[in-house]
Amino acid sequence: MKLEKYHRRTIRKLGIGYLIGYFQFHQSRWIQNWFSQSEEENIMLIRLNGYLKQIGNMISLIKFKYLSFVFVYFICFVSITNSLQAETDSKYTGPIARSEKRILDGKLEYEKTGNFPLEWKLYFKAKQGDFVVFYDLNGDEIHFRYRRNKFDLDGEFFVKDLFIGNPYLVKGEWIGYYFYAVDERGKRSSLPTPKKLPGEKKEIIERQTIPIFQLKEYTEIRTDDLFY
Repeated sequence: MKLEKYHRRTIRKLGIGYLIGYFQFHQSRWIQNWFSQSEEENIMLIRLNGYLKQIGNMISLIKFKYLSFVFVYFICFVSITNSLQAETDSKYTGPIARSEKRILDGKLEYEKTGNFPLEWKLYFKAKQGDFVVFYDLNGDEIHFRYRRNKFDLDGEFFVKDLFIGNPYLVKGEWIGYYFYAVDERGKRSSLPTPKKLPGEKKEIIERQTIPIFQLKEYTEIRTDDLFY
């Protein structure tokens, strides 16, 4: 009884990968302890040996199936991940393509050519005073002036169809920028200074600088307009 309890405890501690070797190593010892060498008992010994081999084969089969399942699952996961990544890179992360120019690209274009793009595909963020704010896939913003003052009802009517989070093709006239100045200690101001053109090139191309446009027109980008 003590021997049987010992083996049961041992089997529970061992993983599937060790059970086969454990059976093969101990089966002859168990048989010699439990049976004498009579002819009848030898037959039982042979049968028991066969049972142990069957158990070992079953464990091997279970182990093989388990490993096969894990391997197939891993291959499928990698394939799906790669497929989704390729689709994301080549198509869209929403209604605006990843390859669409961003505000940083516009600043680089201005630095090289002196021209700032006047047409953008952006998401609408919110109204802010006399401006409507749009942002690109990097989160950088352009502020478009849409009214002269708070009494400009025509300006309010003009932007009534804008909805937060929707993508738009926006066109306007570049009229200035917000610049976050840096003091003598190297600390950048938290409040921007509005500046008119022509301004200074080194200020315009800074990452924190926000371009200011006069809003001319906007068109919502719909799913039907996207080509895959």
